[in-house]
Amino acid sequence: MKKKLATIMAVAVGLTTVLSACGKDEGGASSTTSPGGSAAPKEFTVSFRHTQIKDTAKKRKAMFEDALKEVEANVPGLKFESEGVDEVVNRDTKLKAEMAAGNPPKIFELFGGTDTKNYAKTNNLLDLTPILDELGLKDKFVDLSEFTYDGKVYGLPIAGYLEGMFYNKKIFKDNGVEVPKTYEEFLKACETFKAKGITPMALGGNEAWVLNMLPNTLYVRVGGQSVVDGLQSGQSKWTDEAYVKGHTMFKDLIDKGYFNKDALALKYSQTQDRFANGETAMIFDGGWANQKYSNPDQSKMAADLGFFNFPTVEGGKGNDLINGSYSNGFGFSAKLNENEKKAVKEFIKVFFTEKYQLRQLKEEGFFPSMKLSSTGDKPIIAEMLKASEGKKTFPAFDSLIQPKVKLDLESGIQAFVGGKKSVQDLLADVQKSQETENKKTAK
Repeated sequence: MKKKLATIMAVAVGLTTVLSACGKDEGGASSTTSPGGSAAPKEFTVSFRHTQIKDTAKKRKAMFEDALKEVEANVPGLKFESEGVDEVVNRDTKLKAEMAAGNPPKIFELFGGTDTKNYAKTNNLLDLTPILDELGLKDKFVDLSEFTYDGKVYGLPIAGYLEGMFYNKKIFKDNGVEVPKTYEEFLKACETFKAKGITPMALGGNEAWVLNMLPNTLYVRVGGQSVVDGLQSGQSKWTDEAYVKGHTMFKDLIDKGYFNKDALALKYSQTQDRFANGETAMIFDGGWANQKYSNPDQSKMAADLGFFNFPTVEGGKGNDLINGSYSNGFGFSAKLNENEKKAVKEFIKVFFTEKYQLRQLKEEGFFPSMKLSSTGDKPIIAEMLKASEGKKTFPAFDSLIQPKVKLDLESGIQAFVGGKKSVQDLLADVQKSQETENKKTAK
């Protein structure tokens, strides 16, 4: 952005021209000379897109805001323009349109895997490799694979996560139920709770992505991570045995009454409330939810919170796995002027530090994406880490497939849970979508 200096006195056209030229810099911002002769930097703006708009995300939003203020203090003239957008809208609508038009925000929340790969191909994502080298951060992250394409890093993970079963220790103890290690033991536990009038698990499907969490673990338990890895290449299909069996197991849990009957009517936060209020024995959820469940102000069963990795299934090829990855992060526009590059570099330098990694762990229970000297002593975090010991992680399916396939699966899974689609019809429809998107990708 180029601005002219305010004309102090129209003494001569030549003098005015010289003053104007001296007031500009190559980064697009200009400076004003104060009466004392010192140069005061002109303000320039950098857009910042986040998805922390829900009540449950207030602490994370505040953390982002604190980091932005710190960066602004370090970069003269910088002013961030912050925008909050719904996570689904950002990922499935806004970013797709902005990338197609070549005008994404300067800093924005980005999903790893397929999203990062596709956007990197458009040349709209900033290659962070040289910046990481310069700042000495190259080896500080636990895993950058989901933000790496063609040997270059195009995004940085904010935190990691695990998905598994949170459970109410008191309900388990009062009913003589041990933490199940096998799927057969898990079914017996569910039947015990149901027989005593206790809803075994909370489930919400008003937001369709929630419905796909447990099936993701079920079909990977059966067939291993390779069944998901091969979807885009065509080496595996949604109609393969692992997917059929995994979704059939999920439907069996529904038909047996092991979930609340009003699942499709409940929003994600309402589902969490059911478990936090002690109304169900378990809930399959992401590690991020531990902050709510372990907070006495939000959970009646905080003192009885436990976590276990989903039980093994007989003959399962993915029994040694746990759903976890580092797919939520920040991306940066490749179209930056010099001042904007300074702001982006300073943001990375400030935000991706032990200070903010420990803060999000303490305040929200988000797993660090960076290698830290300490992870604190929060009991539920220790329990989750123990549950993942010796386990290999696998990323959520939606980081490995095209966005359109994800949307088609979400609409289909709601019809499936509502009894309007069979397992075969659901998976056949999703496979058609997968094949269509694979052809587009191949072009």
